[in-house]
Amino acid sequence: MSPYDSEMRYKERYTKPFLKDVKVIKKDKVLLDRLNKKIDQILENPEHYQPKRYYLKGKRSAHVGSYVILFEVVGEIVIFHRFRHHDHVYKQSL
Repeated sequence: MSPYDSEMRYKERYTKPFLKDVKVIKKDKVLLDRLNKKIDQILENPEHYQPKRYYLKGKRSAHVGSYVILFEVVGEIVIFHRFRHHDHVYKQSL
């Protein structure tokens, strides 16, 4: 692994369901700030996060408190699918 690999930053893409989920929590400034920081961390190194299995195969997740960001890496693009409470994010069929 080259020392230059850490310089790579992935491009982000947001799905409509993700943007809708963020719109629901936009009044909670603390949670929104934590979400933005976590997105930056994901874009720096998305492979750090554990891949999911079964019907979520190919996707990864990161926790922000009791909320979960569901995303996938396609080439140099990170696609953000959902941002919901842990109790609900895995119940949604993708």
